[in-house]
Amino acid sequence: MNLSKIIIIVIALVVAVGAMMLSQSLTKAPKIEIAAPVVEKVERVEILLAAKTMQMGDKITYDSIAWRQWPKDMITDNMILNNDGEDMLEKAIGSVVKIQIDEGDPIRFSKIVDPKNGGLLSAILAPGMRAISTPISPETGAGGFILPNDKVDVMLTKEMKNGKTGTATILSNIKVLAIDQTIREEDGQQVVVGRTATLELNLSQSEALALANNEGSLTLSLRSLADRNITEAESTKPSKKLTILRHGRS
Repeated sequence: MNLSKIIIIVIALVVAVGAMMLSQSLTKAPKIEIAAPVVEKVERVEILLAAKTMQMGDKITYDSIAWRQWPKDMITDNMILNNDGEDMLEKAIGSVVKIQIDEGDPIRFSKIVDPKNGGLLSAILAPGMRAISTPISPETGAGGFILPNDKVDVMLTKEMKNGKTGTATILSNIKVLAIDQTIREEDGQQVVVGRTATLELNLSQSEALALANNEGSLTLSLRSLADRNITEAESTKPSKKLTILRHGRS
């Protein structure tokens, strides 16, 4: 083999090797380095939470509350911490709920009251309000379906001077604080019947209710949940409209 052929073969081999290396460099995926995410350590403390939903008037027991971890930067002054220097769990046990606490919500001393330090009803009352009781029956209390925290209208039915019967709404959108309930049997079934309703009223409303109890019979009309956000003027202004009934018709 002469020298020229050898040179051609060497050049061909070099070109082939170069082409192969170029092809590999083009097809090889570049290596991408992904930075590991930075996890910020959140400092947590133990606070007292509701293990189940508790209604107004419920007594706090061991199975209704529990210690749970909570982010430290989300702690407020009203929360009950596990490092307050005393047995806060024992301090909460036996207290009575004055504002509904939903499951998973923090327990706050502003939402509970110790019966040893005063009556529950006085703790539930808003500032400046009074608790006034009035007798009711299934016929005058929405068939026994009125419960604490419901809103009602109070209507007065009385005999007029002309011998006719008149009905007027004297109080509107009034909060029911409590219902004195007893159990009676009716048609073979146990039904709950309230005999006395305790209402939250201001001074002028309390006087109007006391006067109405001596003038005739009172009826509680259950309000819709949608009416809870009406203005204070609408909820406290007594109605002046009087309906005259003749043979059961207005």
